Amino acid sequence: MRCPLGAGSGHSPAWKRLLLTGILLAFLELPSSASLAPLTEGADAHLPVRRSLDGVLSTSWFRGHEARSEAMIFSPEGLPGPGHTGRETLDTQGSLVIRNVTTQDAGSYTMVLETSKGRRSVTEQIQVKANSDGVLLLTFPGNTNGVIYSDLNYSVILQWVASVNPEPVLRWTFNGKPRGTGEKLIIQRLSLEDLGTYVCFAENSQAVSFSRPVTISLPQANVDPTDPAPVQPDPTLSLSGGSAIALIVAAFVGIVLLIGSIVFTLIQK
Repeated sequence: MRCPLGAGSGHSPAWKRLLLTGILLAFLELPSSASLAPLTEGADAHLPVRRSLDGVLSTSWFRGHEARSEAMIFSPEGLPGPGHTGRETLDTQGSLVIRNVTTQDAGSYTMVLETSKGRRSVTEQIQVKANSDGVLLLTFPGNTNGVIYSDLNYSVILQWVASVNPEPVLRWTFNGKPRGTGEKLIIQRLSLEDLGTYVCFAENSQAVSFSRPVTISLPQANVDPTDPAPVQPDPTLSLSGGSAIALIVAAFVGIVLLIGSIVFTLIQK
């Protein structure tokens, strides 16, 4: 008669150990989710990589619940993707940092980890509350839902329009970095380096207020400057230096020969 499974020996059968290992690996592959504390517009969101996992080889980030290529923020190599707005950065651990969040940044973000034991995806939720002190900026050209569309080499003007007492000190930031002071920020000739998100901070003795973020973007995929390409002179029509002198001498000699031939013909007749 056969012994019952697991009976007789104090050790677990080999098939039980294999089954347990398979269950653990399957659990590791299941996507998990987490939710961060609600943020206020203008704050920075930090979506950390959970370092409890061993053997993390690479990290990539996506907007939404799925790892879709068109929603990629950062590739496994750390390169910006189609979902990158210019406000996202990666820290040394591969965590995602979003500066100056707006209500449009609220939603799901998917992190895909390539580990020595396989792939794992983690979905983070960001909640953003509208800032009651937020002030829309007066912009030229006008903005649509906080986005200014402008061609390169054109001027863009941002102006703080709120009334705050006592009079505050106004400071501008560009993608989270300082970018001038004063009531107006004037970009004389827009370049590729000027594309991004701007926020104005107003600080006085009582409080610190800030404007709603405004992002400057190109109206289309064409990023060529609007200045026309320089027209190159026709090499067959433009001469200078010795070539010009030689041409003048040749023309003079030709005229003399023509006049001489006419005079000679008249004398013969």
